[in-house]
Amino acid sequence: MNNKVKNKKFNSGVFYIIPALLVVASVMLFPIGYNVSQSFFENTLFNNGWEFVGLKQYAEVLVDPNFLNALWNTIKWTLLCVVFQFLLGAICALVLSSDLLRRRGILRALIMLSWVLPSVIGSMIWKWMYHTDFGILNAVLIRIGLISEPLSWTGTSSLALISAIIVNVWKMFPLVLLYIEASLQSVPVELYQAAAVDGANSWDRFKAVTLPHIAGTCKTVVLLLTIWTLNSFTFIYVLTGGGPGTSSQVLSLLIHQEAFVKFNFGRAATASTLLFVIVAIFSSFYIRSTMKGDEQ
Repeated sequence: MNNKVKNKKFNSGVFYIIPALLVVASVMLFPIGYNVSQSFFENTLFNNGWEFVGLKQYAEVLVDPNFLNALWNTIKWTLLCVVFQFLLGAICALVLSSDLLRRRGILRALIMLSWVLPSVIGSMIWKWMYHTDFGILNAVLIRIGLISEPLSWTGTSSLALISAIIVNVWKMFPLVLLYIEASLQSVPVELYQAAAVDGANSWDRFKAVTLPHIAGTCKTVVLLLTIWTLNSFTFIYVLTGGGPGTSSQVLSLLIHQEAFVKFNFGRAATASTLLFVIVAIFSSFYIRSTMKGDEQ
């Protein structure tokens, strides 16, 4: 009887995933645990060893003006990026799904160029476009009369974060387009025909037919965008470096500065653990959302 139970467990496939679990544990769980444990120690490049300080660094970080500034910038950065990425992607998806539009394949391919372009290359292109003296953006705006003199897009405190947000929206909105357009194609045509027979106009058909079918996809996309944007590093690092001053510094850049500029590894681990907790909260919502979708 015991042999049958053992054979049943073996045939269930549990042992086949052990190598994968070991790989996941080595490349994910161990670094996370190591980072969290390091946040309880004061560890810099200049001290001789780790000094246990408990929650002291968390108490210091949570009242540090630089951390609070980076947290506020992260909130603005994430909120504005996600809102405009979703709106622009949803509008483009609705337009491209329209039967009245021709050559949708060409337009879709052109829009997807920003998504397939590597982030560093895209950021460097925009950095050249933002150049105060030689950038094409200032030249166009001056030519059409919207501004009278060149703007320092990445060198002004009031424009630096906005400039990075524009680039991030440009990069990520095609992903929203793909998700929502794919969801729109799954809506049964018969529902639109039935709504038209009942006398529903375009707006009524959108509210009663389209929106309920794509609501789950929209929720998933927003959560994914939020998670990715919270972790985003490349665009701000390349365009502004967090400056001028700390006007565009987000949490990911603050962590980088603490670890690789100030070499304060304990403080960097503390800030990254707090960011990890924030991302984990949104990740739990995403996992719950996808599980509900699978059940349905």
